[in-house]
Amino acid sequence: MKKISTYTLIIILMVAVFSTVILLKKDSTVEKIKLVQFDSEMDSKRKSADEKALFSQKRLEHELKMQRNPLTGEIPIEEKAQELQKAQELKRNQELFKSTTRTYISRGPSNFGGRTRAVRVDLSDVTSNTILSGGVSSGLFRTTDGGSSWTKVSPNDDIHNITALVQDPRLGFQNIWYYATGERTGNSATLGSAYRGRGIWKSTDNGVTWNQISATDSPQESFNTIDYIMALEVSPINGDLMVAGYRTIYRYDGATLHTELQNASGGRLMTDVVINSQGRVFASFEGNASTQEGVWTSPTGNGSWTRIAKNGDPVDWNATGRIVLANAPSNDNVIYALYQNGKDNEQGEKEADLWKYNLVNNTWTNFSAKLPDEAGGNLAGNDPFSIQGGYDLVVSVKPDNENFVVIGGTGAYRIANIVSDTEFTRIGGYASLSYASYTGAIGTDEHHADIHELLFNPHNFNQLFSGTDGGIHKTTNISEPTVSWISLNNNYLTFQFYHVALDQFTGSNIVFGGAQDNGTNLGGTNIGLPNNSEMSRYFGGDGVAVALTRVENNTAIQFYYGSQNGSIRTNKPTFRSIKPDGSSSQFVTYFYLDPDNPTNLYYAGKTKLYKTNDAQNVTTLTWDDLGPMGINNEDITRISATRGAYNAATSYLLIGGDLGTILKLDDPISKTGSITLTLAKDISPPGFPKQNFTVTSGLAIHPTNPDIVLATYANYGIDNIFLTTNATSANPTWTQVERNLNNHSIRSAVVTEIDGQILYFVGTARGLYSSTDPTSSDWILEGGNTIGLPVVSDLDYRPSDNKLLIGTHGNGMFETEVKTLSVNSEPNNALGLSIFPNPTINELRINSDLYNLNNASFNIFDINGKTIRKGTLNDSKLDVIDLKSGVYILNIEKESKRSSIKFIKN
Repeated sequence: MKKISTYTLIIILMVAVFSTVILLKKDSTVEKIKLVQFDSEMDSKRKSADEKALFSQKRLEHELKMQRNPLTGEIPIEEKAQELQKAQELKRNQELFKSTTRTYISRGPSNFGGRTRAVRVDLSDVTSNTILSGGVSSGLFRTTDGGSSWTKVSPNDDIHNITALVQDPRLGFQNIWYYATGERTGNSATLGSAYRGRGIWKSTDNGVTWNQISATDSPQESFNTIDYIMALEVSPINGDLMVAGYRTIYRYDGATLHTELQNASGGRLMTDVVINSQGRVFASFEGNASTQEGVWTSPTGNGSWTRIAKNGDPVDWNATGRIVLANAPSNDNVIYALYQNGKDNEQGEKEADLWKYNLVNNTWTNFSAKLPDEAGGNLAGNDPFSIQGGYDLVVSVKPDNENFVVIGGTGAYRIANIVSDTEFTRIGGYASLSYASYTGAIGTDEHHADIHELLFNPHNFNQLFSGTDGGIHKTTNISEPTVSWISLNNNYLTFQFYHVALDQFTGSNIVFGGAQDNGTNLGGTNIGLPNNSEMSRYFGGDGVAVALTRVENNTAIQFYYGSQNGSIRTNKPTFRSIKPDGSSSQFVTYFYLDPDNPTNLYYAGKTKLYKTNDAQNVTTLTWDDLGPMGINNEDITRISATRGAYNAATSYLLIGGDLGTILKLDDPISKTGSITLTLAKDISPPGFPKQNFTVTSGLAIHPTNPDIVLATYANYGIDNIFLTTNATSANPTWTQVERNLNNHSIRSAVVTEIDGQILYFVGTARGLYSSTDPTSSDWILEGGNTIGLPVVSDLDYRPSDNKLLIGTHGNGMFETEVKTLSVNSEPNNALGLSIFPNPTINELRINSDLYNLNNASFNIFDINGKTIRKGTLNDSKLDVIDLKSGVYILNIEKESKRSSIKFIKN
């Protein structure tokens, strides 16, 4: 959903723009730079339900395009499982043998949040300070100070897509928690199993540590209905866990996962489940003519199910999609059902219906007429009540009042007495009559559109928590005339960046990024922010490609940014659109600014390349159309230029497409005419079937040697990392260098050099990796305990001071200084271990200055972290003659002490 909003912080900054300066240092010279202004331009174009559905579909298609096997057209489930397994092995290897000296720091944003579907307040903490919350591509977070700070508690090397969360409500069992994975709708990485889940995790120490429930770990080689989970509930009577999975309601009794209800027909088939205080279970299947559609109930959840609603019964019940439920804690006989009705608020229609059920007399009451329809509204995607096809749909009931109901779609609403009050009133999401963010009292935090969770505090019924596409917020008084919100997004690192960029000015800490659902964001103390982890919103919409450069003798910054479906804008001399007239675009708008020659800007108009040599002053009408990539209608997915001062004789541009083609265009700024790209040289690595998708995801040119290029491809089932050292020759030769990343989807690439040492980086769907020479050395996981294993969607490098910026799709940005790689041969050497000879052929002689190693246990791991041999030492010699040639790690433990040391077997 497009987020077009004006933020309080932005307003404050704009007020200060004419009086505030910030200081930057370059080569010991203090420079002054004007405080940047923020683009408040709002695109208020209405979008029909079909258009909104198309936007959601395009997000999914964007991810599918980058992952599917070009030969089968499908995302290979088994290969994705192998990718995760390999990444986990490499992380274990990193922990055993620390191979780099790089430190990764988070660049946030620590003050904003990303899409959140699960929030729970600890029932055992009467202060309400302990809260758990999960991001759909970010992991599970826990706070013990009411949201002033958060700690990630889900495993850093496992599935990150949290969709549901629940605590055992029984006294004596409230230390037990469960979270579920797998978002079927809305995740940019879900179409065709792109980011499906792996079942359910359990904690027995109040949410501090977690382990997967083996009974819910579906085979990764095939699809299972437990792969997508919408809700979890625990019986207050016997502790059974009820699971709302894909077209299936499950019950887990602590040992076995039982199927309670299942719809065998096709379709999306979203489900939901709630339990009252007596243990009665209510479950729903979305209404789409499926055999089980409607609402069901069971006294215990263990059999004896009865359908209590379906289309046409009661009369006027007509659910066409997702149905969500809420029980009334003050009356166990009451539940509410809010469902998608197939209508479109573009036509002035409410997109959902709301019903109340009473178990005593088995009757439903239709309260749909009271759903919000604000006077003067009729803003598509905002008013009347909008739910984006069920993407954001939630209902909740105040625990002490069965008639006080809150609902969420793109906005949040309340009704204090559903029987006597006329209509729901807005309390969050968008503002009334506009697409700005809802704000309560002056000085309070803004709320965020797209509501997924509304949770009343179990210890204070006047407090309400929300989970939205903008993270976590809380109101302390749900009944006040104008509800105000407090942001709890404090180090809740859940942002989903598509693209990131560094200010190329040496020493600057300014960073820029385009994020899904959360627009374009700007960070750094050099723009006046209090620290380098906080950010300010620069522009709304779905963030896309970004770039920035210094202008006006380095006293100001020119920004390039945009939003979905082709929008590209800049701020100098005035805020304006600069999209090439008549151009089209992919969903995630892509463009490239030459970092060392920033007058040169390139725009990917789907198959066509547009160019300007006057980026600061370009208009929609002054671009050069350089024509399409070729005859195959190949979309442009990656652009890269040689670094350093422009030289017509040596500078070139690389253009990569979604059929695997890489074109080399010499002296690009001199080129004009719509046949230009057809004359560019095709230097693609050989062997790609160009009739299918093979998305070029990275084109990394060495910062000083234009002969060295690292090219990467995103799709599974293909060779996807290639290196050439003669790119400027008439016929460059490529070497396939994926090595131990042969199962990975590669998303980004950078080549660095410092003190004569070249270092190659690739961002993947499971973390960041580096190699000093991928022709002979395997890739090593970077930042396993900081970055972890999220999608690393983009990388940007500043050679002048060796800064590397890492953009992830789920955990925000990270930064490091690239230093000379130092291999630490004794990372964990509590035993004072030494070995000889190294390299070796037949045996290792092992010595400890501190301990007698007799009866010490040993493990030998390969470079991927796989155990090759284990046993007990009987003397100072270890026979390795049967090992294959390669690099290994010897781990020895004695009396709770451990040493790890690398050796080479020839």
